[in-house]
Amino acid sequence: MIETSQLQVLIALSHNENISKAAEELNVTQSAVSQALKNLETKVEFPIVARQGKAVTLTDNGRRLAKVAKQYFKRIEETIEQIHLENHEIKGKIHVGSLYGLGKTWLSSRMLDFLTNYPQLEVKVSMDFPENLIKKFEQHEIDCLILPEHLVPAIAEKKDLHSEHTTLVFPEKFKINAKSDLKEILSHPIIFYDNHDPNFFRWCREKFGVVPRNLKPRLVVNSFGQMLHAVDEGLGIAVVPTHVLKRSIQRKNIATVDKDFEVFSNKVSFAFHADDGENYKINELYKFLLKAARDI
Repeated sequence: MIETSQLQVLIALSHNENISKAAEELNVTQSAVSQALKNLETKVEFPIVARQGKAVTLTDNGRRLAKVAKQYFKRIEETIEQIHLENHEIKGKIHVGSLYGLGKTWLSSRMLDFLTNYPQLEVKVSMDFPENLIKKFEQHEIDCLILPEHLVPAIAEKKDLHSEHTTLVFPEKFKINAKSDLKEILSHPIIFYDNHDPNFFRWCREKFGVVPRNLKPRLVVNSFGQMLHAVDEGLGIAVVPTHVLKRSIQRKNIATVDKDFEVFSNKVSFAFHADDGENYKINELYKFLLKAARDI
């Protein structure tokens, strides 16, 4: 019979593909990892890894077995959590993934609020690039994703969370108003979120029907908070999400043109694994975030 400790070794190897790192993750010796792996291969009667010194690569069959092992342990944890729920408790862990911008400006603070309601719950928030988040989600290392709708992987179930809007912000001295055209607006220095700021170009297209070319930003900074600070300092104009502006300490010192200059940016979705559709913990988190989103 396969032992759970052998499956834990397999899962650790799927995370690290290195004997010493797997041993460190499990807090055991390298020889213990090697022996457990050898015993597991003997029981299943097929190669689980291809070895190159300390580095190991899971075979296709090894990855299949590791995936089932992760699901096995997840089911045990869910059963334990269900027993606690029947006693009106929420315990266990939940791992949420999101993009850097959305994670920093909205999700992180909401998760802190969520934790105050469920003090016995352990929460991990990962902020990363879409491809990394999706890979971890597919490997069941992440329980749910908060992503723009178009980035949600096809294997995930999803629910609408909220719609994002963006708006133009600028120093009051620039004298931009509702009658200003795009040529006048672009005569001012520009602050970008990255080298090709999608929010800025989408705002131009939605507001004026034109996507400007050959723009040279005065400043590029990968932080909405720092963008707003730069606008406050009079360095240029920028396009930022409205929910970021509403919570910013700079909102009283910089100018915008209210609803006239707001445009729809994208829908944000709550994505989860199909087999978690009835998971109480996941559903409670979604309901909490949905309420928080309605308060934006």
